[in-house]
Amino acid sequence: MDREVKCTKQSRIPIIFMMLMVLFEELEIFTEAVQRWSTRCLDVLPNYMKPIYQGLIDVYKEMEEIMANEGNVYRVNYSKEFMKEFIKSYMTEAKWVNEGYIPTMEENMSYRFTSCGYSMLTATSFVGIGDIVSNESFKWVLTDPPIVKAACVIFRLKNDIASHKQEQERKHVASLVESYMKQYDATEEYIHDLLYKRVEDAWKDISLEALICKDVPMPLLTRVINLARVVDVLYENKYHFTNVGEELIEIIKSLFVHDMSM
Repeated sequence: MDREVKCTKQSRIPIIFMMLMVLFEELEIFTEAVQRWSTRCLDVLPNYMKPIYQGLIDVYKEMEEIMANEGNVYRVNYSKEFMKEFIKSYMTEAKWVNEGYIPTMEENMSYRFTSCGYSMLTATSFVGIGDIVSNESFKWVLTDPPIVKAACVIFRLKNDIASHKQEQERKHVASLVESYMKQYDATEEYIHDLLYKRVEDAWKDISLEALICKDVPMPLLTRVINLARVVDVLYENKYHFTNVGEELIEIIKSLFVHDMSM
């Protein structure tokens, strides 16, 4: 759990950079450094990026040390590659923002389903789960299976519906809402209805895959399902993902702080 929390925190790095409107050229340097994955890259990074990059390296080094004792370092290597792809997908978004480009729906979905981070978080959640995980488990995630794809769809669509107005008040990548508006000249209300319908279809895909996917252990499928469930909590009534208020705090307390009635 501790490892997953740390990796989730690290996954916020590109989002924070985008919100701070970091120079595009510096984002390129950071992205290239992540692809190289070496402390030698610290010398080329701007000073404010160095502790962030070092923190990313340290999290995975800690995981490697733990997994080495179990003979499972390969799991961390898979997780690392997913993190590289995750960071790279944000570089594509930054390029669109820098050029003032509004991508087509197809382009937007292609890259921004990766940038939602759910494939990366799925792989990372497998790292320390025990003997139930195998090399084939990570290869399965790499194939972009329907249940993982559906979880990514749910996150990306509900995120864009809830956040696109707030995000467009600053320099930000176009959401699926903006892409659809430009491509099809549709109203915002129509687009919201359409995207919510796709969310419903994605939940049906998850339910179906949970029933028919026999080659993957249910505890691993449950990891993916739980990631999708989190979205319903974060976006049910408000945009809780970046605007954490008392409502979300109370939900968290009900799970981890308050006593359960028997």
